[in-house]
Amino acid sequence: MAERAHDPRPTKLAFDPDAAMAHLAAADPVLGALIARVGPYAPSTTAAPDVFHSLMRAIVYQQLSGKAAGTIHRRLLDALGGGDTPGAERIAAASDETLRGAGLSRNKMLSLQALAAAKLAGELPDESRIDDYDDAELIEGYAAIRGIGRWTVEMLLLFHLGRPDVMPIHDLGVRKGYAITYGREELPKPKQLERECEIWRPYRSVGSWYMWRATEL
Repeated sequence: MAERAHDPRPTKLAFDPDAAMAHLAAADPVLGALIARVGPYAPSTTAAPDVFHSLMRAIVYQQLSGKAAGTIHRRLLDALGGGDTPGAERIAAASDETLRGAGLSRNKMLSLQALAAAKLAGELPDESRIDDYDDAELIEGYAAIRGIGRWTVEMLLLFHLGRPDVMPIHDLGVRKGYAITYGREELPKPKQLERECEIWRPYRSVGSWYMWRATEL
């Protein structure tokens, strides 16, 4: 489920959440009832200051509890010289022993090294004009990096960049929430979920967030 690795800080949104909630309630009365029950759309963002460090943090947090991942993340930052933004240069210069000694698995170490190498080689989308890229371009640009799949980039788009129309169809929490909300005995398949949530456009990020909330009610 998303947001587990996120800190409770408001996401800077690229759209009007009130307009999004009104649109969804009108387009989908079942979702509208859930919105009324849960309350306003209020996602939280990662503590990372930019896209590169958000992805770095996402790699560390993959498949770990928030507490364990937070400990490793802090050890990693300390091993890289302290501060919250070590940058690609320090990551690339660090030895395997330094990275592994902070608690990273071998796969996560290789993913982090690949991310840093891509950043230094100019292979990542230009963060100075990140708003000029559409969602598909960012997914293509970042998901090609080892250890950063489509889901990770979707979470980046939704929580770090505050994009309005992200639909993480493979997310288990979204699928569970949809089954709960719409009274389904089985989880919807990803493609089925994608089809049925077309009515949420252009605010599928908001609809997805409410599916996560549905699992907590």
